[in-house]
Amino acid sequence: MILYDDSDWVSLVFVRVGTVWPAIQGKFCAVSIYAVFAYAFSEVFKVNFGSEGRTILMASMSFLLIFRANQAYQRYWSGRTEVSEFFAAVREFILLAMGYVRGGVHTSMALFYGTSSPSLASIHEDKFDVTARELRVDLARLTVAICVTLRMHTNVACDGYCFGSISSQSKWLLDWDRLRLRQLLTAEEFAIVDTAIGVAEHEGDSVPGKKDVVRRLVAQFSNRVNEDDGPPDDWPDEFQVNFEEYPRPLNRVVHFIREIVFLHMNMMENNQPWGIKERFVTELIVVLSKIELAFENINQIINTPLPLPYANLCKVLLSIFLLSMPFFVDYRLGWFANTVIPAIVSIALLGIDAIATELENPFGDDANDLDIMEHIHAMELEAMEVLRLTGDIKGHDRFCWKPVPDFISGTSCRKLRYQLAVRDFADDIVVEGAEEPSPDTIEKWKRQFG
Repeated sequence: MILYDDSDWVSLVFVRVGTVWPAIQGKFCAVSIYAVFAYAFSEVFKVNFGSEGRTILMASMSFLLIFRANQAYQRYWSGRTEVSEFFAAVREFILLAMGYVRGGVHTSMALFYGTSSPSLASIHEDKFDVTARELRVDLARLTVAICVTLRMHTNVACDGYCFGSISSQSKWLLDWDRLRLRQLLTAEEFAIVDTAIGVAEHEGDSVPGKKDVVRRLVAQFSNRVNEDDGPPDDWPDEFQVNFEEYPRPLNRVVHFIREIVFLHMNMMENNQPWGIKERFVTELIVVLSKIELAFENINQIINTPLPLPYANLCKVLLSIFLLSMPFFVDYRLGWFANTVIPAIVSIALLGIDAIATELENPFGDDANDLDIMEHIHAMELEAMEVLRLTGDIKGHDRFCWKPVPDFISGTSCRKLRYQLAVRDFADDIVVEGAEEPSPDTIEKWKRQFG
């Protein structure tokens, strides 16, 4: 998503990236040349092809295209709303879950009296606090993993799960998210989630997972972290996707969370006083259901295109209008009315059609797509802050910040530089060429983005 200053006319008029120009420039040039030849022919032979139907056809085209653009804009805002609902539900879950983990005496004192309580320092952690720490770490890392799997799904869902293949560039970005996911999940969890993605590693290979997948991903990105770096030259243009794999990675991560919540439920029968009270578990499961509902709504927007009859009618009538340009020529009106004005009209019609196409699917890594990376980063910071507020400093220190390559940070309007990882999972995953953040850099970055 591109942020811009609406009051700056000059930059808005001459900007190219993220506008309709890349999509319509070829058609615009063809229509302009076509109009010039039609006017030249009419002027040389003093023949008027006629102007009947100009008003009716123009009005019909304007109505259909603007109606489509309005519907596409509604889909764009529906997508934006569902993304907000998704991350709001994730935020609600992490806040409630961290607060409901009772732990031992030390954790209980921190939750009820705050981490700044003078008496907290004199209370040592017991075995219940240690067990609760593992639960909080699992909740934090899996919560962030949910957000990462949403980004993965939005990048693959349309081309991959609808049409059966993705481009090499999409595969390149997907692989980084897979490597990022491995730094949040255990090896067993990652194997289960990675298999659900369904993207073949090589052309003709239908098996996405292999034992050395992490090692291969690390080698793939080593010394290829600059903004201009992309897929290797020996990669195929398209990668096959098995779109029959269900459930999706996000659903599997949500299942992991449900399993952890139920395993650590504090009931009279299981004697787990450090866990989550039974009466609170239902509330957490409801919030998880809200996350899955928002995900399904996002998936519905991606996989439900504009009805084919309407899209076909818009394209057919637009083609007829542009091809019938010579029949609107009246050489007595001069060259401006017969060449410049038709070209400007074509910009308006082609531009509206291109805008509608762009807005109908607001998910992915295109210039105007919604910025999922920014939401993920905010969720990372909030998860760490909530973990700190519980008084679990040791649990907070189980996480670290890893650098983000330029070709990934460039997909966000905020140019995010670091991402959260579990220290035990990420210490052995080092991408050469990526500069590790210093403590001063992390603190400065937190003040800037947090």
